Amino acid sequence: MATASLIKKLLHSIPLGRKADAALREAVAANDPAAFQDAFLAAIAKPKKRLRKQLGQSALFATWSVDVIDLSGRERELAASLDDLSSRSEKPSGRTKKHKGKKSQQTRSPLKYDEVIANWLVETGPAPGPWETIAIAEILLREGQTLSPENFTQALAVLAGAALRDSSGGLFDAPTATDENNAIRQMILEGESPWICSLLMSPLGGVLTLAKSATESLRKVLLECTDADGLVHGSLLGRLPEWLAPVARCTIWAEAFHAPLWDNDSAERLTLVTERAALLILPALHHHADDAPYRITPSLADILELLIPASGSAQEKRLTKLVKASRNEVGEVTRPKKLKKSKVDDDPGVVEHSIGKSAENESSASGRKLKREANRKPIDKLKKPDVSWQSDSSCVAILRSSSDLDADTLTLEWHSSSPQVMIAAAGVPILAGNWNWSVHLDDEVLPTPTGWKCSCWFLDPETVFVELEADGVADVKQVRQLLLAPCDRFAMMTDSVTSQNPERKVQLITSVPLVDGAACATCKVTRELTLSVGPRTVRTFPLWLEDDRIQHTLGSYREHDGQLELAGVGKGGVTLPLALDWHPKHIDQPADWTRLSVTESRRTVGAHEASGFRIRIGDHQVLIYRSLIAPTISRAVLGLHTWDESVYGRVPLKGGLLQPLVEVEYPE
Repeated sequence: MATASLIKKLLHSIPLGRKADAALREAVAANDPAAFQDAFLAAIAKPKKRLRKQLGQSALFATWSVDVIDLSGRERELAASLDDLSSRSEKPSGRTKKHKGKKSQQTRSPLKYDEVIANWLVETGPAPGPWETIAIAEILLREGQTLSPENFTQALAVLAGAALRDSSGGLFDAPTATDENNAIRQMILEGESPWICSLLMSPLGGVLTLAKSATESLRKVLLECTDADGLVHGSLLGRLPEWLAPVARCTIWAEAFHAPLWDNDSAERLTLVTERAALLILPALHHHADDAPYRITPSLADILELLIPASGSAQEKRLTKLVKASRNEVGEVTRPKKLKKSKVDDDPGVVEHSIGKSAENESSASGRKLKREANRKPIDKLKKPDVSWQSDSSCVAILRSSSDLDADTLTLEWHSSSPQVMIAAAGVPILAGNWNWSVHLDDEVLPTPTGWKCSCWFLDPETVFVELEADGVADVKQVRQLLLAPCDRFAMMTDSVTSQNPERKVQLITSVPLVDGAACATCKVTRELTLSVGPRTVRTFPLWLEDDRIQHTLGSYREHDGQLELAGVGKGGVTLPLALDWHPKHIDQPADWTRLSVTESRRTVGAHEASGFRIRIGDHQVLIYRSLIAPTISRAVLGLHTWDESVYGRVPLKGGLLQPLVEVEYPE
């Protein structure tokens, strides 16, 4: 318990600016901590009311970042105290509900924050760290009335002394966008903690310098860690909720205090970031058990639920609906929507079809259409948002089938020497992690590529496709491709290596981790592997191997130590295409595949020049063609004559021309 002399000293140590509230000055002059607390809480009553209206009785959202950055010893003790308080007082009651005559539950829990603050104040030491600053500030704002005047005054004095007196030092100048730990820590240290302190301390006055430095830091890190389309840098993609949490907290505090945080450029960027982040929301696999630990790392949906209303997005209604739907458990795979092909005015089929109509019938039909349109109420329809994106500067690609919650989603980021990939089938992640790569030339292990660049990006309603090419490798050309067919619940992962010397033996081994809890089952007849996660089942087919398990083949495909491992051997080059299918219609249909002959000038080319493959699952049949060396004349494969570097296409069930999904031309 602080003595009267200590309280007097603390009151007079709180810096009061020229615009400080008069009631605060009187309380300090009277050495009255209770009057000081009342005056301070009265000054921030409106922001507190707005924040409580938005957050209700939810736990402190500063706890979102407990496990994000390294904490000091005092910060760890504070986090443990808050965790213990939450588990003892909030978890048994579940969601807070209002019942007449039952106010004891709501008043008993907040009173214990006084004990947390008292324990935190025991350890006097250096200036508080960034995380404990935002946590204590949130307690003072949301639960300040439940604290004793002495603890409230002392805690406020500690924060004010560190924030207002040191506001001119350590301005955040240049965040390193490619270092995720540094970017998140710097945002909290130099942006969020001073911004929240400037708002909380606004009744004291003299916070303009602190607020200015905080807003500059927050705006700078937001703009430098994202591109013009709102895609975060690849280094942050795997930690998007952790990076987005400080942005959401700062935005919510700014709205509560009606304080300007984002300027025009950063506000527009925040809207785009929110809309892009919503593309990565996945449905819940299961509900947490009643005896699960109370403090759970917030999901992307938890953060976006609060950020979307404050982002100013024109898609707010749609995004909010998406977030709410993600709370439900994942369902079965639905059949994808068929692509509606629009009629072209100059289509001969359309012209011939209309020739037989009489002028009277056409006039009558046109009149009925005009009448329906005249009677129909006008509806302001928002343009459907684009759901697939790619960024060279952020080293990120998002391949998504639709804006529905159960959409197929593939992400790829290549900011480092080891690309990261994630494949979610109908909203459920199946593969996620490092897309590993190992190349041997005549038993000589080649060094890992120094980096990757996006050499091709293709997007239309039937196909989303991205291609990466390795940098810093002299002896071979290394290419990786990822394809999603939104209308087919089908995807392809293709790796290829080409040696400059066609006589050298090339061995390629790649692997990608399965998500936690995934099960893998082998087929007794073919080399197919079936992956299962919760209610989701994905069939995978190694097209570079013989489909019949009995036949000898060069290479392998297996699950090993929680990873899918792909291996292939070839002379001068090798291509490893892996097909993935989770269409509900194909779940139990037979599948077969084979390597195709590729010819050029009446000769069959070698695997180091080009490779062709065909996969058939029920009535769904796909052709894959990869050229490793540019042809001198067009090549032929399965009736297709092409000069292209890569071709993916559907083979019609009843014959006819190939229906291309994507055709990648050789660069000129």
